[in-house]
Amino acid sequence: MDISGKTTDQKGSHTGFLWLATFIAAMGSLLFGYDTGIVNGSLEFMAQKSQLDLTAFQQGIVSSGLTLGAAFGAIIGGPFADRIGRKKILTILGIIFSIGAIGCAFATNIGILIAFRFILGLAVGSASANVPVYIAEIAPTELRGKMVTTAQVMIVSGQFVAFGVNAALTPLGASNAAIWRWMLGLGTIPGIILWIGMYLIPESPRWLVSQGKMDKALGVLRKIRAAASVDSEMKEIQDKDKADKELNAEQATFKELISKRWVVQILITGAMLGIIQQFAGINSIMYYGGKIIQESGFNPTVAAILNAGNGLLSIVGAVLGMFTIDWLGRRKLEFAGLTICGITLVAAGVIHSTVPNAGWAGITIVVLVYLYIIFFQGTLGPVTWLINSEIFPQRYRGIGTGITIFVLWIGNFIVGLLSPVLLEWNMSNTFYIFAICCVLGIIFVAMRVPETKGVPLEEVEQYFRNKYDK
Repeated sequence: MDISGKTTDQKGSHTGFLWLATFIAAMGSLLFGYDTGIVNGSLEFMAQKSQLDLTAFQQGIVSSGLTLGAAFGAIIGGPFADRIGRKKILTILGIIFSIGAIGCAFATNIGILIAFRFILGLAVGSASANVPVYIAEIAPTELRGKMVTTAQVMIVSGQFVAFGVNAALTPLGASNAAIWRWMLGLGTIPGIILWIGMYLIPESPRWLVSQGKMDKALGVLRKIRAAASVDSEMKEIQDKDKADKELNAEQATFKELISKRWVVQILITGAMLGIIQQFAGINSIMYYGGKIIQESGFNPTVAAILNAGNGLLSIVGAVLGMFTIDWLGRRKLEFAGLTICGITLVAAGVIHSTVPNAGWAGITIVVLVYLYIIFFQGTLGPVTWLINSEIFPQRYRGIGTGITIFVLWIGNFIVGLLSPVLLEWNMSNTFYIFAICCVLGIIFVAMRVPETKGVPLEEVEQYFRNKYDK
């Protein structure tokens, strides 16, 4: 009985330590959400004449400079981590996040601000690639799904924290427009937690095996696993590493990818899904939701508080998506998301253009925005990433998903860049444009995207071969 109790305590200790490691690593994901969301409330203050005196287009550049950096960070982050290690890359990202936040807070002109936002973007993109990988590689099989999903939940949690900071500090902006510097600078805190925290947790045993450091890998496993499972898992990791290296030796080049028509069609499908996800308008709302709510008739302080609801409901939608994605299927969720997002956008646009001064108009638009966010985060948000991971054959998966993720980030950049200009021009028409994109997305999904729920990956490959390999 004593032995059994001891084993249970040891296992519980390992699990607690693994959750701590997951939380620390997921600070990178929280910073992903915080740094993309904090501009929602800070742009209004930095745009004032007493501060940086930004035009609408310059506000778009400040916001989207981060997403442009993220596009490149996502591409280079994975290979760099393969070379120097998961732990070291996340430690470096913690330093970059901290320096980037301080640099933004003390920026004296728009050029310096954009430069540091781009640097933050490199960290955001790299974190989006490396945080889930690190967590997956340290997690035991039975907890891997929950632990890896933590990274996704932390992204929307980071946005919620950013909107909460905006709501708390916005009232102070009435007497001190420089409050935006505090909004951006507070991102230093989770950056330091990530930076210092990574010294307290282990390197990925799978990466250590890939580098031939078997003794170190075994030492890590003994710290994070019950003794009875160490040897068997070590053998499993070594076998998987051998198989991965054989597979990587056969990975396709870009030249080979574009030489096969049916693979190019898969690439087009995956890239367009990313474009559809972004042009449905989500980041226009997540980056400029405060501006949208003010345009609906609320003062800046109330708008900041209501905008915090966007972050909270993003978490709700993301959690709902976790439980429905394997139940309803990918195509149904894509259709449902695009349809409901399109309807809410049109309804909000009609109300704003026809009865903007009605007493009920403003709060109705806010409710419609809330519905849009819940359904987007529960459907188009996760489904796009999942389909892209399923449609590429193994030989083309690495390079194919890398390209589609890059395209998705570029779509994010374009939406972030143009949204302030569009919203300043006409908010209703901006909603209509995104709604039209939703309709075009429905048509595209109906014509091009197969249902992949419960379908072996080999059959997904055969679908594209049969349709395009002629």
